[in-house]
Amino acid sequence: MPLIHRTPLLLPALFLTTWSAAQWTQTNSGIADLTQGAAVLGASPTHLFAKAGATLYRSSDNGSIWTAATNPVALNPTECGLYAGGRYFAGLNASSDCIYYTTDDGSTWNTVTNAPQATVVRGFLANSTHVFAYASTGGVFRAPLPGDAWTTVNAGLANTNVIGMLLVGNDLFANTIGGGIFKSTDGGSSWSASNAGISPSDLNGENLWAMGGTLYYTAQGGGKYSSTDGGATWSTWSGLPQFGLGLLEVKRFGNNLYMETRHFAGGGLRDSLYLSADEGASWTNITGNLNAADLNGSGIFEHNGCVYIGYNQASPGQGLFRRCGSTSVPELGMADGLRLYPDPTEGAVVLELPDDAVGRSYRVLDLHGAEVLRGRLTATRMHLDLSALAAGSYLLKVEGTPLAPVRVVKR
Repeated sequence: MPLIHRTPLLLPALFLTTWSAAQWTQTNSGIADLTQGAAVLGASPTHLFAKAGATLYRSSDNGSIWTAATNPVALNPTECGLYAGGRYFAGLNASSDCIYYTTDDGSTWNTVTNAPQATVVRGFLANSTHVFAYASTGGVFRAPLPGDAWTTVNAGLANTNVIGMLLVGNDLFANTIGGGIFKSTDGGSSWSASNAGISPSDLNGENLWAMGGTLYYTAQGGGKYSSTDGGATWSTWSGLPQFGLGLLEVKRFGNNLYMETRHFAGGGLRDSLYLSADEGASWTNITGNLNAADLNGSGIFEHNGCVYIGYNQASPGQGLFRRCGSTSVPELGMADGLRLYPDPTEGAVVLELPDDAVGRSYRVLDLHGAEVLRGRLTATRMHLDLSALAAGSYLLKVEGTPLAPVRVVKR
């Protein structure tokens, strides 16, 4: 399959005024200690996970109420998380083992074989066959799904301080602090530098993302680059108008891109949060009623049609905020009362169904008409786990109703 679809990107992007259709609300009920800030870490099909102080929290109602979960290691509430292969993986900071997983939403935790040790697991990424972790030391770690046995996969990775990873088609990218970008075309088994055109002074990576068929890279010193050939060559890039003093964070959830940027306004530094649902052709300022001081890249996360952001320890007591209802979550799955999102998905999707669909059987078919999954609809709103399916397009059919089949793309 091609590396990326080269849809032209309109730059500079259209800058829209603040969208006030939805407001942010604090969502800290049940969290005991906000003196060190808070951040949403990830989600399983049924629970959100967040950390605050030395405690890991979970919520089954989109963050309205939080309860303490069991820390994988005492006083270590984890740094990041990812749901893949039917498990929620947690990455830890400076533990004897730095990867654990749970199958019961944080009530109990399981160890894995050959977990990275004494490092900071900064994040996870998964494709159809493997789950990956990247760390501050030790580089990239890989495990075949469902993620029991891990190995280091750093052949050719000249710098093992990895700050981010990106999956584009079948290609993996590792963004490093000190070595710039590395690319793997064989699922992480081997890596090669992908820095042609990037100044040697700009190899301390900050953000790396794909947008509108183009790759973008920002360095910690302020350098900005783009690549239209899958990272083979890079050119300097002027950036987006809303960057201001710089880009702090960029996150993708399905078709939604979120960016947090820093500005100087009103006599002090202020962070702004932007949303694009059209691959950067236009952006909406969704900062709204947030106190824009000291957000400081504290984690953007989207789940079940809501977007979350946390305040770090520079703003104690603020904690977590949530904005629902106007996140422009794609509704490509709307069909005669049946709704499915997110689309595309990394694993789980949410189904919203009419009452008369409850109790019916459903089938998931590949594009050749072969059945790959079957089950029964048990509620008007339920989660469907597609993480075991290979990447590609599928149709969801509800039997015995006039509901039209709904397409969903599994990354």
